[in-house]
Amino acid sequence: MIQTLTFWIFFLAGAGAFAAQVATRVRRIAAAPEPFSFDHAGARFRRFVFDVVLQRQTIRERPVAGVAHALVFWGFVAFAGYTSVEFLYGLGIADLTSTGWFHLYRLALAPFAAAVLGGILYLLVRRAFVRPTGLGEHVSTESVVIALFIATLMITFLLGFRLDERTMPGRVNWWAHMLVILGFLALIPASKHLHLVLSPITVFLKSPELGRVRNLDFDKEEVGLETVKDLGKKTVLDAFTCVECGRCQVNCPAWGSGKELNPKTVILQTQDALLAGQQDRRLGEVYSEKVLWQCTTCGACENQCPVGIEHLPLIIGARRGLVSNGEAPEYLGSMYNHLERRKNIWGLGYDQRQKFVTAAALETFDPARHDVLVWLGCAGAFEADFQKSLRSLFEILRAREIRFGVLSKEQCTGDPAKRTGNEYMFQELANANIDELKRAGPKKILTSCPHCVKTIGEDYRRFGYEVEVVHSSVFVADLMREVPPPPPAAAAVPVETVTFHDPCYLGRYAGKSDEPRELLARFGGDAIDFREPVRNRDNPFCCGAGGGLLFADKEEEPGSRISDVRLKQLHDTGAGTVVTACPFCTIMLKGAQASAPPGGENIQFVDLMTFVNDRLTRS
Repeated sequence: MIQTLTFWIFFLAGAGAFAAQVATRVRRIAAAPEPFSFDHAGARFRRFVFDVVLQRQTIRERPVAGVAHALVFWGFVAFAGYTSVEFLYGLGIADLTSTGWFHLYRLALAPFAAAVLGGILYLLVRRAFVRPTGLGEHVSTESVVIALFIATLMITFLLGFRLDERTMPGRVNWWAHMLVILGFLALIPASKHLHLVLSPITVFLKSPELGRVRNLDFDKEEVGLETVKDLGKKTVLDAFTCVECGRCQVNCPAWGSGKELNPKTVILQTQDALLAGQQDRRLGEVYSEKVLWQCTTCGACENQCPVGIEHLPLIIGARRGLVSNGEAPEYLGSMYNHLERRKNIWGLGYDQRQKFVTAAALETFDPARHDVLVWLGCAGAFEADFQKSLRSLFEILRAREIRFGVLSKEQCTGDPAKRTGNEYMFQELANANIDELKRAGPKKILTSCPHCVKTIGEDYRRFGYEVEVVHSSVFVADLMREVPPPPPAAAAVPVETVTFHDPCYLGRYAGKSDEPRELLARFGGDAIDFREPVRNRDNPFCCGAGGGLLFADKEEEPGSRISDVRLKQLHDTGAGTVVTACPFCTIMLKGAQASAPPGGENIQFVDLMTFVNDRLTRS
């Protein structure tokens, strides 16, 4: 009786501390605007299975630490039933500890306990002594205490097989185990370990679409995120879920090139402001406006986060708030003027586009005569260097008897306006293009710009316009699978060393990284020595053009230009040829090459379509 009463006292204290702290967070989430989204339930459930149950995202980038973490998580789940039975016993509600099934359950938990003990000791040593950059400069006392608690739980559980609970050592061991669990209840809500409870929810609620930023409703006078109280429910939940693993930080190209932007810090600053009740504080003060404009919207932070945090809706939403108040950087003002007056980012007259359309003998799209509509985009319509790549694409299509046409009128998709927070301008451009596309009636759109793939294929869908949008690398890879590859290179022909720079909006957003390599392997053959850069496929290092930074005269100090860092990574492969698949990547990397120190001037940049067409022409 005394034991049960004592346990009730400790239980109520621990549960009360847990409930009080969780209640604060629940109130913040409940008070936030913008409800949770549950669309695409199938995709959400699949992600839940892979990223929560199987811990795919945790293991993928850091296999050893990831497996250690996964062992702790699986142990946490496996021990849930055991802890529940022991609590029922301690509270005097029911004694199931002597049943046969519980005895078998305990035996089954023994290997889990050993695995969790090994995993948590590895993570403890890694955090306290190895201290990777992403975990922060200082050792977290809280993390060390939690790790020791978990280790104690596993040790006391295993000791339970050797100690009779009816003896004093056995009772001490049982109390030690249960008091540590109750200590957890008090500590977890105020620590990053609350992710044990919240992350399964956050992962399920994460949008199936990388970088989804909802449209503003101007009839409701929405202007974006200006203060802490404007943050939506998912963003507030994200802030309380952060595990502080630093994966977003170490994969962020801005942070990696020495900028002030740190995605982890942005989330933690959001959490601090929410818990401090600073509902009316301006977001530009919470993070600093400079940090908000250093983001390239490459999506690395979201793509790497193991607990489903979405950084881009927060950053772009805060940019919207700044733009609505006339606080955008000066360099964006010029771009906005170009979009408003000339409907393209360069501010050029559309007679320039027509000259290219005429010179390339392009027909106006007619669904009765053409198979696909080719979307030129701002770069294809006006940028002379990229037009060479499009001519290569046209030659490939004509050689394979693909009938194609272009729109008579085509405006910028609005991607630069969307990512920099000028939602009003984006919606104007999007609606004009959608009207034009509906009149044209294409069933498939082909473009060589990954940003156009994202904007037309996903952003326009939220206006009710759905059409298949395909990047040229994917379309041509499908087209060429029946075409015999070029003959083997003659022995006297020197082997060309080649690398491929994955555009963020193709490799990461669209998930298309195999098709470009398939084309390089097929049409390069034994004439090329292909080498991967340090960051590639679905986790490339950004060129630095996204998020409006293409238009910046220079990137914000401190640190290096992102394009300079990427150029060095490509140069370090030893490749003499860098193949690209995005017009803006080419612009940025060539710009970096022009100002680079001696050593990288001999690198040749070739668009993928030009690479393929040259090989076809030679053969």
